[in-house]
Amino acid sequence: MRLSVLTSDIQETTTFKKWILDIGEGKVGGLNDGETIIDIPTDLLIVNLVDPIGSLIGFVYPSIVENAKNPIYFQERAIFAPKNEVVQEINGRLLKLFLGDPQEYLSSNSLFHADFVHDEVDETLYSPDCSKWS
Repeated sequence: MRLSVLTSDIQETTTFKKWILDIGEGKVGGLNDGETIIDIPTDLLIVNLVDPIGSLIGFVYPSIVENAKNPIYFQERAIFAPKNEVVQEINGRLLKLFLGDPQEYLSSNSLFHADFVHDEVDETLYSPDCSKWS
């Protein structure tokens, strides 16, 4: 699914945003005990049964190779997937569209805690009576 900010029909955009929020809040599809069925409007369905991921990539990223060096192009687009396996498949397909070797950039969602660095700083800055900074 892709929601374009440039959609001329404001009502359509507002309806879509409300529908997405309602899904997230569990208001769509009846009782949600961890598994439910949600009816997706036909205009949002991928109908290409032979290559659905290719169809999705083509829809979200038209002319991707020509726009590869345009950061705004990528800032305005995203594909969300329910499972990491699907994300990996989509990323793999996208990477094959470009020449050269792929590069992987790692990130961390937690900080490394080094007690010994903080202890030395604390000992030199804080007075023993714990009432004032030196």
